[in-house]
Amino acid sequence: MKEVSLKKILTLSALLLVPAVLAPALAGPSNNSLVVGTSQEPPNIYDPWVTNNLAISTEINNWMGAGLTGLDNAGKLYADMATTVPTAANGGYKLIKDASGKVTGNSLTYTIRPDAKWSDGSQITTADFEFWLMVQNDERVPVPDRYPYENAKITRGANNKTFTITFNPPYLFADQAGAPGVAPSASMKAGWDAFNAATKGQKPSDAVNEQWIKFLNQFTTSNNLPKVVAGPFKPTAWRPGNSLTMTRNTNYWRKPSGGESKYVQTVTYRFIPNTNTLKVNVLSGQVDALATVGLSFDQAIDLQRGQRKFSTYFVPGSVWEHIDINTRGQKAKDLQLDTPGIRQALLYAIDRPSLVKALFQGKQPVSNVFINPLATVYKKDVEEYKFDPAKAKALFAAAGWTPGSDGILQKGGKKFSLNFGTTAGNSVRERVQQILQAQWKAVGVQVNIQNYPSSVFFGADFLSKGESGKWDLAMYAWTSNPIFEEGDLFKGSGVPTEANGYSGQNNSGWINADYDKLQAQGRTEFTPAARNKIFDQMQTIWAKNVPSLPLYYRVNPYIQANGLANYDFSAYTLYPTWDAYRVGWTSKGAVSAHKQKE
Repeated sequence: MKEVSLKKILTLSALLLVPAVLAPALAGPSNNSLVVGTSQEPPNIYDPWVTNNLAISTEINNWMGAGLTGLDNAGKLYADMATTVPTAANGGYKLIKDASGKVTGNSLTYTIRPDAKWSDGSQITTADFEFWLMVQNDERVPVPDRYPYENAKITRGANNKTFTITFNPPYLFADQAGAPGVAPSASMKAGWDAFNAATKGQKPSDAVNEQWIKFLNQFTTSNNLPKVVAGPFKPTAWRPGNSLTMTRNTNYWRKPSGGESKYVQTVTYRFIPNTNTLKVNVLSGQVDALATVGLSFDQAIDLQRGQRKFSTYFVPGSVWEHIDINTRGQKAKDLQLDTPGIRQALLYAIDRPSLVKALFQGKQPVSNVFINPLATVYKKDVEEYKFDPAKAKALFAAAGWTPGSDGILQKGGKKFSLNFGTTAGNSVRERVQQILQAQWKAVGVQVNIQNYPSSVFFGADFLSKGESGKWDLAMYAWTSNPIFEEGDLFKGSGVPTEANGYSGQNNSGWINADYDKLQAQGRTEFTPAARNKIFDQMQTIWAKNVPSLPLYYRVNPYIQANGLANYDFSAYTLYPTWDAYRVGWTSKGAVSAHKQKE
């Protein structure tokens, strides 16, 4: 998720490799190409089921992906692969009600454009959506979340270009986000058949996951680039640790104003994990633009000063920076991290307002809950946990923790010592760690900073397997669309376990029955006022329990060379690649269809 992801997406940075500034310069406007710098390299690309839900993967996939519909910068739907956007007015969107008037289901009917083709020239048909839905709902597949498609059904229309998808129970956001994903059924059939045969009758497990990765790696890796794609660009070369190149797909159906020749023909992502090295590449003209996973905030501020060739923007987004608290495993029990009081103490001990003022000039507001203020269900008056070291100490004392001779809290022969990790190479996150480490030490908590390359931090054996005790505190970000807030990030069924193939997103492991009940109710509550009341209660419960430490809502800094058109985004489109087919240079004749707003 052109695939727009409605689920939460991980945002991160990666490990320092060979300084890319030594590489030869790549042309931009001169040969109608675009070079994008990013501090992260995806483990794979164009996974139709988003089993790797990292932000950089989604951003890159937008160049190659297409969907039935998409969202523009204002959050308005447009038709892409579909001939029209289904609405109640045109009969494409329907509510199914019982005798009492309660909504029991809803449906969307789509007609696929007659010229919608895969990059190899073959037709995109209903079969490709049916294949996607079948795999999405297979319990052996470690998708981040099967909702809302677990009970959805596709019914074919009069031909292979028309179908209806029905949700029962109803999906609240079906009219805006109910379009199913798409996968090349013909291209993937042999690989899927092999996976199916190798795992038939088995439950989710590490062994089944290995078979899934084997299947997926045939179509998504540097050694096996996607065989066919649907979007404006197709991958042509991937040099691990260096770059990924995509070229324009002439079989993509939408054409930009003036013709494709006036727009970018080749896009290259250069992977420069260290943000300081990435900054040097910007200054030296090695890159034309930065991905949303690019520079840190302070580096973007520096680049804004005195720049004439580049424009720097600070775009309000729906990105939530936080620290997960691992509530699973024996160590969590020993340190009482599985109790609200200890987690509250950790939050009282840190001065978040001073942190955002010192590091971000106050431009990134402190968060008190995981829901973004742009969402209509956001609760403004949730518990704030203002900086109060005395209250933190009192909560620790109430739980039986007392300072030892070295000032570190101890209980029953154990020290209150936490391992605090994030992705390596991000200078701002490392500074945040150091500030918080000192503030926690002031209340008797020993914090050991242990950072990892993204391949480890977000790998199969780390965050999702909290019960192993490899981490206590983990700092990263989630990106989501505020229009479609469902409160699902912390639902109990989202805790990654072997039983669900470690496919959930609730890495903290927090489970609360009252929260889960309300979250389930909110999914089918079509009355806005009633839904807001439900979310008020959910946020109150969340804030009282503090399963994660909320830090701040991020403003996304990004940079582009002047003259680059249609490379912009909002909190609704999430990435500057949402309108990939129209990205181009004005000096080559590209027409600007929209501009960046801050």
